[in-house]
This record gives sequence, C-alpha cells and structure tokens, in this order.
Amino acid sequence: MEKNNEGIMKHVPIKKTDKPRHKGLFNRKCELARMEREKAWNRWRRNRRPNY
Repeated sequence: MEKNNEGIMKHVPIKKTDKPRHKGLFNRKCELARMEREKAWNRWRRNRRPNY
C-alpha cells in the first residue's frame, strides 16, 4: 500500500485551485461603464432644454 501511495504522490498531478483573476478585470469594466453612464447622464441633464 505504501508503494502505491508513493507512486500516486510522485506521478499524479495535484490540482491547485487558484482564485479567479477575472474579478479585477470585471470590476474595472463595471467601473468604467458606470463612469460613462454618469458622464452621459450629466451631459444630458446639463444640455436639456424645455420643449416649447
């Protein structure tokens, strides 16, 4: 049994669970989209004119 476990430990790869790296990119894209939305809204609010 020890030989079997030794062989498994040497030759079977161990899967490492890494933290996903896309969260930072996702948050950055959300932040940019939010800034663009606010800029567009503020531009529309500043330039709107009453419809006579």
